Amino acid sequence: MGAVIVIDSFWGDSGKGKIAAWMSKRDNALVCARAGIGTNAGHSIYMSDGELIKTRQLPLGFMNPDTQIVIGSGVAVDPEVFADEVERYGLADRVKVDYRCPVILPEHRERETANAHLSETVGSTKSGSGAARVDFILRKNKQARDIDSLKPYADDVAKIVNEAAAEGLVIVECSQGTYLSLALSPDYPFVTSDNCTAAAAADDVGLNWQLIDGCCLIVKAVPSRVGEGPLPGELDPEEIKKRGIDEYGVVTGRLRRKAESIPYDMLRYACMLNGPTEIAVTFMDHYDPECANAVTPDQITQKAWDLIKTIEKETGVPVTIVETGKLFDHIVDIKDVPRP
Repeated sequence: MGAVIVIDSFWGDSGKGKIAAWMSKRDNALVCARAGIGTNAGHSIYMSDGELIKTRQLPLGFMNPDTQIVIGSGVAVDPEVFADEVERYGLADRVKVDYRCPVILPEHRERETANAHLSETVGSTKSGSGAARVDFILRKNKQARDIDSLKPYADDVAKIVNEAAAEGLVIVECSQGTYLSLALSPDYPFVTSDNCTAAAAADDVGLNWQLIDGCCLIVKAVPSRVGEGPLPGELDPEEIKKRGIDEYGVVTGRLRRKAESIPYDMLRYACMLNGPTEIAVTFMDHYDPECANAVTPDQITQKAWDLIKTIEKETGVPVTIVETGKLFDHIVDIKDVPRP
């Protein structure tokens, strides 16, 4: 079947992990691979029983019990965060870490915390991911194979991913977003410490490009941004709370800045960079509360359908998935549904 890369179109916080987990479960993926920078971005899922599942290190594809989860060699691993998540969700027998992953050590977090530029100018999460990557580039950091607590999980993830993609479905779950890319965003220095595109995600997990079957681009119906940097059409914080669409970062707890509408010029550019084969529109309930918690196509409002059609017209890419609410079940598959 090949691999499908799940990537964010703007500044992250769009529900990539939730969509990747849903696709892993719907299509019974063999492997869900975590791409991205490190532990500087959180993925979360709310369950109907009230449980909140959230990770900073592991991909959420483990929601499907038959899916193996792996962390690609391009992802910085924090042994403490990794151990906590593995234990919390009972995943010791289902997770592998590429033995070449750079490691986030306490000194990396300390260096970032003490860095005024990261705190006051960039608005970094100060997870240590960037500092770890600096040391890795200088060829003086440790790798997963050097850390005793990670050795039991160390493996050749690139081999696992490519063999699985040749046989069945692999979901590549990225973090952050296209416009936070280090070398491609116009917003430097208000960016992360590497690129966050489909090509970068494939590189993070060592995926052969010939095994890529598709790219699902996540488009947040009401785009948001955490930290500093431009946000076209930014809403006032009080307006965000008044509309009841306030969100808070999984890692930082900060109120997410939100935009009035989708910047279509930027969306088209994100499509050019990532080459999506499909689009998932998320947080549709923030765009139109009338379709909140929809689980079937007939529950999607005309206002929401009009937005879907506009996105398809502007990008030339079909919208196949719509997320409508907080819970894991609040997702609608509209791949073959006629547009009203």
